[in-house]
Amino acid sequence: MTRTRRLTMVAVAVALVVVGYVVLRDGDSSARHAGAGSFATIDLVHGRPRGGVRTVTVAKGDQVRLKVKSDVADEIHVHGYELHRDVRPGRAVQLTFQASIDGQFVVELENAKQQIATLRVNP
Repeated sequence: MTRTRRLTMVAVAVALVVVGYVVLRDGDSSARHAGAGSFATIDLVHGRPRGGVRTVTVAKGDQVRLKVKSDVADEIHVHGYELHRDVRPGRAVQLTFQASIDGQFVVELENAKQQIATLRVNP
């Protein structure tokens, strides 16, 4: 096998690994990209997010659309944006607001001090 052919095969292998990494990373169920018109839904069971704390990613200027379903009464607090909404057992609460501040923000059940999501706003 010639040196050029070996280098080509190595380059193709590296490219496949990089593409595979990007596809698997973007397909991670912990990351939710809230597209226009869709809600990122967080289901709370015993005051904890089913499936663990998720990251909701939007671009600065986009609408953030969160829906929280809970089996406990508490207050949803989006830190940094200082948004608060009461949630009651068996009812869903929706939070819709413009992502005007870039960065990472904790979304939590305020009284329980339980993080339920991370909001990532990309510049």
